[in-house]
Amino acid sequence: MKRNVIRRDEMLGAPLELGGTPITLDEYATTGLLAVAIGPRGNGKTNAGLLMAEQLSVQGWVSVLIDPEAELESLYGDAVADPDMLRNALAKRDQAILVVNATDAGEFVPYGRAILDVADQYRKPIFVVIDEGQLFSASRKRSNGIGEAADIINEFAERGRKRALDLFITALRYTGTLQRTLFANKNLTLIGWQEDPTAWSALAPQFKASKVEFADLNALTPGQFFCLSRHGVEKIRMPMAEALKTVAPKAKPVAKTLPATFNEWSRAMERIPTERLAALNEDVVKLLSAVAELSAQQVLAGQAALQDELETRT
Repeated sequence: MKRNVIRRDEMLGAPLELGGTPITLDEYATTGLLAVAIGPRGNGKTNAGLLMAEQLSVQGWVSVLIDPEAELESLYGDAVADPDMLRNALAKRDQAILVVNATDAGEFVPYGRAILDVADQYRKPIFVVIDEGQLFSASRKRSNGIGEAADIINEFAERGRKRALDLFITALRYTGTLQRTLFANKNLTLIGWQEDPTAWSALAPQFKASKVEFADLNALTPGQFFCLSRHGVEKIRMPMAEALKTVAPKAKPVAKTLPATFNEWSRAMERIPTERLAALNEDVVKLLSAVAELSAQQVLAGQAALQDELETRT
């Protein structure tokens, strides 16, 4: 069967408003859109995917939300009952946003196949949002259906361009979670708050042409991201998706006030009396680190820095 050359006319002039300079999708018309959001839980990655889905759904896309937590039905209506129902709904295109409940890779596979089938047959714009991407794609793991699910998602990324199939997927970390194919093909990246300094070695190349450092990532608050697009790097505060506005708690974001540079830390340490630093024994450090929810690595790094500071004062 002969097919016409795919034309992504829906992308011409289509904007995404993500809290910074509006992103026009003209530049993605020849590649398709593959967006990856990286950050810990509670960072606002899910909201970012929902926001993009809502905006694209009023511009010609049908959005499919892969929901492993079965939470999105309360926002966007009942989930499709089975893969055949998803296939029919995508073919009819009479519903702008479709929810798929898939708690693991095995449950995702038949729905993923249905999406590929419809995309291949009709080639009408579809936007797939995959939350908690590490459940469905992994860098090495192949068991429990993850291998087949990862292959399907990779096909979204590699062949979606000619099938009008666009993708948004979340990851907890930049390495060791998703298949490398996704990172190799991504063209819109959202990087949120990072607390583990060892992650910087993998993230640093993303900011090679900018002045962004790990301290800048560590200072982000929920809802804030560094957005890496065809226009460069920009710090943004993501608006809330319309469906979330009715259920999200009203809370004023509080910016972190911790020192962000070496000089700032040095000045802050100089203002603390030696006797107060000396009072930070192991039990006190253990209590404070538990209250602050610090990782074991952060505690060890802090103890080493404290010891160094005390030694310089003796």
